[in-house]
Amino acid sequence: MLAGMPSEVRRLWGVAAGAALAYGISLRDAPYPDQAIAKVLMCGFLALAALHHARPRERVWLCAALAASGAGDALLAMQDLPASFIGGLGAFLVAHLSYCALLAPLCGRPAGWRRLALPLMWAAAAVMYAVFFPQLRELAAPVGAYTLVLCLMASLALAAQLPSAATALGGLVFVTSDAMIGIDRFLEPFSGSVYAIWFAYAVAQLLITAGVLSRH
Repeated sequence: MLAGMPSEVRRLWGVAAGAALAYGISLRDAPYPDQAIAKVLMCGFLALAALHHARPRERVWLCAALAASGAGDALLAMQDLPASFIGGLGAFLVAHLSYCALLAPLCGRPAGWRRLALPLMWAAAAVMYAVFFPQLRELAAPVGAYTLVLCLMASLALAAQLPSAATALGGLVFVTSDAMIGIDRFLEPFSGSVYAIWFAYAVAQLLITAGVLSRH
C-alpha cells in the first residue's frame, strides 16, 4: 500500500498518522486549549500529501474532502459552540460528497468480499437509523441525509478500482466510526467512546487517502 506512494507523499502520510496517534493520546487531557488545532493536524498533513498527487482531478477532490473533514473536526472539538454538532455534520456531509466525486469515476463492479459487504453495510445502516430515530427529533432529516451520503461514499469506495483494498476498507471503517458516534450520542454513552471513535475515524481517513495516493 505505502510502497506505491512517492517518497514525499509517504513521508507526509506518515506524519499525518503520527499526528492522529498523538491526538488520540492527548484525549486523556481533553478538553484542553487549542484542542481543535491539534485535532485538524491529521487532515492538514494528509491534504499536504494530496497536493503532491499526480492526477489533477483526484488531487482537487481529495484536498476538498480533507479540507471539509478538517473543518468538521474543528467544529466537533469546539463543543461549547451551539452549532458544534450540526456544523460538524454539515462539514462531513461536504467531505463525503467530495469523496463521492473523487471515487465515482474510478468505480467498477465490486467482487468477492466487497460484493458481500455492500448490501450488509446498507442493511446495518438502515437498522441503526431506525434504532436512533426515536431520539433524533429535529435532527431526523439531517442525520438521515448524512447517513445516505455516508453509505454512498462507502459504496463507491467498495467499488473503486484501486491498487489496494485500503480505500474500500477505509469507507467501511468510516461508517463504523460514525455508527459509534450515533450510539454514544443518541443511545447510551459507552466507556472509551472518545478513543474508539477517534481512532476508527483516523484509520478510515488514513486508509482512504492511502488507497488513492498509491495510484500513479
